[in-house]
Amino acid sequence: MPKNTNTLFCFRCYHLWKKRKVKNPKTCPKCNSPYWHSPRKRISKGIIFNMKEMIIEIHNKIIEIGGGLQGIRDEGGIYNSTYKLLNHQYKNQRNPTKIGAFALNEFAKRHYFIDGNKRTAYAISKIFMLINKCHLVIEYQEATDFMLEIAKYEGEITYEEIKKWLDENCKIIEEKKVKNYLNQTFVNITLLEKKENGE
Repeated sequence: MPKNTNTLFCFRCYHLWKKRKVKNPKTCPKCNSPYWHSPRKRISKGIIFNMKEMIIEIHNKIIEIGGGLQGIRDEGGIYNSTYKLLNHQYKNQRNPTKIGAFALNEFAKRHYFIDGNKRTAYAISKIFMLINKCHLVIEYQEATDFMLEIAKYEGEITYEEIKKWLDENCKIIEEKKVKNYLNQTFVNITLLEKKENGE
C-alpha cells in the first residue's frame, strides 16, 4: 500500500494540502483555524460548499488517474447530499458505520457524476468514517461487486444492509492513527485503476 506522510487534512474546512515542513502547521492554510486537526461540530454554508468542492476534486482525481469520463450531472444534488451527510455525521459521531452507510447509499445511487460514482461514493464513505475513527479495511477492488449492487437502478440493497456490511468490514482505530490512514486513503484514491462500467 502506498504511503504518503506529506498530505494534511483540515477537519474544519475540509481542505487538503501537502506539508512543506517537518512539523505540522499551527493553522490551516485555507481557513486559518488552529483547530484544523479536530472535527467541527457546527455546520455552515461555507463548510458545506468546501466539502462539496472536495468531493468534486476527489472525483476528478479518480477519473484522471483511474479512467472514465469527467463531468457533473447534478451539482445542486451534490451540495444537497453533502449537507445531509454532514448533518448525519454530527448526529451519529458515536456510530461511524451509520455515517459510512449513508454516504454509500446517497452518492452511489444518485449518479451525480457522468462516471466514477461508485468509486467516489466509496472514497467519501471511507474518509468520513476515518474522521470518526473507523477504518474500512476492505479495498475498493474487493468491494466492487457490493458497490455494483448498491448502485443498481431500483436496487434492493437497503441502508441497513449497507451498514451491516460496513460493520463486518470496519475496525475502530485510535485517534493518533487517523491521520496516517487518511494519508493512505487519499493516495489510494488517486491510484484506483479499476474503471467502472455501466454508469
